Amino acid sequence: MKICHFIASSQFGGAEKVVMNLCNEMSKEHDVHLIVFGNGENFQSLSSKVTLHTVKEFKRYNPMAIFQLLRLFKKIAPDIIHTHGAKASRIVCTIERWIPAPLIATKHNARKGKVFNRLKHVIAVSKQVALSIRGKGRYYTIYNGIEPVEIESGSMESPKVFSMCAIGRLDPIKGFDRLIDAVAQLDFDYILDIVGEGKAYTDLDKQIRRLGLEDRVKLCGYSDAIPQIMSEVDVVVMSSVSEGFSLVMVEALFYANIFVSTPVSGAIEVLDDQFLMSADAIAEKLNDIYRHKERYENDFRQLKERTNNRFLLQNVVKEHIDIYKKVCKGW
Repeated sequence: MKICHFIASSQFGGAEKVVMNLCNEMSKEHDVHLIVFGNGENFQSLSSKVTLHTVKEFKRYNPMAIFQLLRLFKKIAPDIIHTHGAKASRIVCTIERWIPAPLIATKHNARKGKVFNRLKHVIAVSKQVALSIRGKGRYYTIYNGIEPVEIESGSMESPKVFSMCAIGRLDPIKGFDRLIDAVAQLDFDYILDIVGEGKAYTDLDKQIRRLGLEDRVKLCGYSDAIPQIMSEVDVVVMSSVSEGFSLVMVEALFYANIFVSTPVSGAIEVLDDQFLMSADAIAEKLNDIYRHKERYENDFRQLKERTNNRFLLQNVVKEHIDIYKKVCKGW
């Protein structure tokens, strides 16, 4: 099957990583093409089996740019076109009648994207995201997945104090500000590493200094060693205001010793109640984990054993391919 993915974002985050993972896994058995805005420099981990096409970023009403994109679709001549996110889906929706292949789109969050109400086939990354679609098309829920990697034992120095990490782009939607406020209330010794880059760095740095937490909370920047980091801290914390289906959570289900999250989309569908915490009770939850760490570790280990198989990338890709085949048959 010849598959063409298209994502029109100008940054690289969770959704882009999901698309890249899908492309890499699908390319093992299929002819996969990926269209991205810019020069594609953020997709350095893309498999050599995937054909990467780059186009200059444009708005959906630029007729010349849209014509060039349509010409690219016709040149690729895929069996199916899969758009990701609202922007790419809006662009392709304007030329759907001329596209030489059936179209399917993925909605990666519940916050925006009226265009998905107009499309015939939409994949939602969680049940909550699926509920945000109000159209009359066919909607499918497929969770994000990963291909687990081996963890090296003892490659990092184990901290002597209770250790936490939070991972994601530094953006207000990730709720790192309220996590920092919460850990300032803790009554035990700890360290918190926040791994990621983004526009909120300056504000978070000021907050850390204002609260006198420079020795406890670190803004660590980008890292490609997320599995290792997760495996060697006591708890991974997700304090997000909103999520579609967090790839950090999926990674935590394979690598973390304990993972807790605010009750965002995806997390409420996968995690047991004891691993969920309201935004105003983050400190309370972390205090409880500190005091009952062994119990949390045992219970989280059991949760991982129950759920891991559904988040293996090869199984997620199989779900996609099954839907592609149905869509291509005019389902």
